[in-house]
Amino acid sequence: MKKIIVFLLSLLYLTILYGAEGGYSNYIPGTYGDFGMALEPPHGLTIRNDIYYYGASTNKTIRNTGGDVDGDITMKMDLLTMIYNTKTEFFNGNYAYGAAIPLVYLEVKGRTDFGRFNEDAKGLGDLTLIPGMLFWNEGNYHFSLGEFIIIPTADYDEEADANTGLNYYSFDTNFAVTYLNPETGQDYSVNIGHIYNTENKDTDYQTGQEFHIDLVLNQFFSENFVVGIHGFYLKQFTSDQVKNDTVNSLLGDFKGEAAGFGPAVMWATNIMNQDITFIAKWLYEFHADNRIEGDHLFLSFALSL
Repeated sequence: MKKIIVFLLSLLYLTILYGAEGGYSNYIPGTYGDFGMALEPPHGLTIRNDIYYYGASTNKTIRNTGGDVDGDITMKMDLLTMIYNTKTEFFNGNYAYGAAIPLVYLEVKGRTDFGRFNEDAKGLGDLTLIPGMLFWNEGNYHFSLGEFIIIPTADYDEEADANTGLNYYSFDTNFAVTYLNPETGQDYSVNIGHIYNTENKDTDYQTGQEFHIDLVLNQFFSENFVVGIHGFYLKQFTSDQVKNDTVNSLLGDFKGEAAGFGPAVMWATNIMNQDITFIAKWLYEFHADNRIEGDHLFLSFALSL
């Protein structure tokens, strides 16, 4: 009985990256850039490390059943991203590639009409491969096109309440545009993405396709200090599918949607002859449909070698 209840909860309400499935995908707001989203990185290797925290809770009634759900999710992740700019040209754009490696801690706890649940998981998350990115520049306008492939490398247990991976592939195609005016310090960027998710073979569940927009409005007060407002919007436009008639009847036309915004600050300095950039930001989810609402917090640094 516990397995069935927890499975339904994870489908409907315990929605978080690397932890459960239903109403979302491998999309983390805030990881598509902060300042100059479409700017080409320097030639060679660029390394970025994000310390990410997500905390959320919910108090909902499961539709079609009337059961109550109280749930809390805490996720902590260290995400190491590496991008190598080859300076090789394709279609008049400079080519780069890379990868992202997440280390995840996830805690899921809560209460249903059938009892309480509390479980955590930690370890390697699902890796992201970046087989290709292209960068173009025309005056103050910058453009980028990239493909991100999330592969199920984490340990996964379909009977567990918490997992560090989602156990399916996601193909995330992104196009970004940046307007950067060096004279006024204005930095306006938008990233538009489409995510296609494959089926989780252990649960026979397939999360629907999703569309996301990430927007940043920044002001450079100097070459080393920037303040901005960042936002995101996520919309699932095809329904989740599962090979189980009972679950499908509960899901109905199940689609997720979320939006949020918050402040960000960047400070660049030089430490031991190495240029390094520090970034902090907070994204507050003010709208969520078929998701729980929470806060996304980032402390990050980046450097080019």
